Amino acid sequence: MELFRDFLIHNFFLFCLTLAVIFMVLRSYRSKRIFVMIPIMVVSLSLLLSLIYFFEQLCRPYDNLVFLSTLFCSLGFIIRPLVLYLFMRMTIDKKPILITAWVLMSINMVIYLLALLLFAPELTHVIFYYEGGEAILGPLFYTCHIIISIMVAYFVVYSIYSLKGRHKYDALACLICGIFVGIAVILESLKLAEYLLNTTVAISCLFYVVHLYQQASIRDALTNLFDRRAYYYDVSKMESKVSGVIFIDVNSLKWINDNQGHLEGDNAIKTVARIIYDSLNYRHMDAYRMGGDEFAVLITSTNEADIDKTVNAIKNGVSKSPYTAAVGYAKRTSPNQSVDELAKEAEKMMYEDKSNYYKTAGIDRRKA
Repeated sequence: MELFRDFLIHNFFLFCLTLAVIFMVLRSYRSKRIFVMIPIMVVSLSLLLSLIYFFEQLCRPYDNLVFLSTLFCSLGFIIRPLVLYLFMRMTIDKKPILITAWVLMSINMVIYLLALLLFAPELTHVIFYYEGGEAILGPLFYTCHIIISIMVAYFVVYSIYSLKGRHKYDALACLICGIFVGIAVILESLKLAEYLLNTTVAISCLFYVVHLYQQASIRDALTNLFDRRAYYYDVSKMESKVSGVIFIDVNSLKWINDNQGHLEGDNAIKTVARIIYDSLNYRHMDAYRMGGDEFAVLITSTNEADIDKTVNAIKNGVSKSPYTAAVGYAKRTSPNQSVDELAKEAEKMMYEDKSNYYKTAGIDRRKA
């Protein structure tokens, strides 16, 4: 009874965490089944690990229950890399890394399944066995810890590498989760904590789900670029770091909506947004949908050539699409220039470009 009470007290937080993740995911705006199922599986398996640990402790003092002790212990070591793999599956989209993690998880599973299914003294003594109610560790006991450590190392290295890519904010969240899990693995390996990994992975899962919600709250639903609110927040945060601003406006969107329908108008906005996004140097630039058919790019690169390169890439990309867009930009020439002044300068150039387009095409701007 005392053991059960301790179990409830020690795992109360994990119970609450599991319910919180399930509630948040089921209420999610995301429709992908993988986003709904994997977080639920991660937290559920984390809770299951605590239950397995409880039953293993319950059976350990009894010699006639040694098989059940081995069963629960083996299941625990099989499930732990699986929980980590599922978390990686939720946060990483690189198949080579996921395949490597899957192979490592499978090797771990085979080793402990052999101990469980064969239950031969020669084998179990190599991994672990029970004597007088105590677990005696064999040379292969730390297989699970080693494999999990390799998986975490892969995860952290990938996250650091991805900080320079287009998903840098997701990569930062993954890196934080990887550090949490890595610390838990170290503490367990040094026997400073027991079964800390399951709770840490569950916390990391909740952290990542909250991160996705936070990102969704500042992103435009149609284009997945940052929205106007994020633009003003970033301007206030990076006022002194912004070295340039680019403004882009889709041409003839009203004509497209009136003559080809709003679905085609949405497609025009999404196409131009994708071109802008693909043209960025992700380490020093962020793109925003300011509203309607207007976009902005904030640049923090100190290399002026990056601005010219990005502007040219946007223009070339749009020229290859069925649509057209006006582009304007401004570079900071004095530390006293504010971002608002740069934005006005870029917007003025953009409207001049738009006016020249309508004059050249012979289009009445009021109808376009």
